[in-house]
Amino acid sequence: MTPVEKLRFKNVALRVLHAPGGPLCMQKGAAGTLRKGIDAPGQAGGARPLEMTLVFDGALTEEEVRAAGADVISALKGADEIFRNVRCNAVWWRSDEEIIHEVVAAPMIQMGRCFDGWRERQEKKRLELLFADLKKFEARSRLLIVAAGRGYVTEDKELQRASLNPFLYRRLLFLEKDGIKEGRSFL
Repeated sequence: MTPVEKLRFKNVALRVLHAPGGPLCMQKGAAGTLRKGIDAPGQAGGARPLEMTLVFDGALTEEEVRAAGADVISALKGADEIFRNVRCNAVWWRSDEEIIHEVVAAPMIQMGRCFDGWRERQEKKRLELLFADLKKFEARSRLLIVAAGRGYVTEDKELQRASLNPFLYRRLLFLEKDGIKEGRSFL
């Protein structure tokens, strides 16, 4: 990513987190004062750690996927202190039948260690099946970032719309070579 693209990505990601119900949304507390985030009982500081999901398309080469992971993590860590302690879920989108979910530490993504043994797989994938899978398994994530290559299609618009609603489209960022798309552009 160029510095301009990183800045735009950072701004879009922070806009997602500042949305109503997001962890950076300013809300009125019990005493009428403004507080960040959602209170969680029993946690120091009162705020839950951020959970985010990074989806890596199997159509990307190993160099592209390593660069995308490093760029995303470095841009976010420089954006806000909430990204210091973040839970990262990595999703390997290899085919319609093979979508693998793992928990990966952010430094492992940034350094590229989680991509050792990466194999590029050029095949047609259906976007609505990925969205349905993310809605089912990554619903707790406040930010979902998809690093996508070419080769995805949409065959069932109704399934795509149902998968994106009611919340996924607000939390989704789609990174392509052409730029950044927000989730609402898929509705």
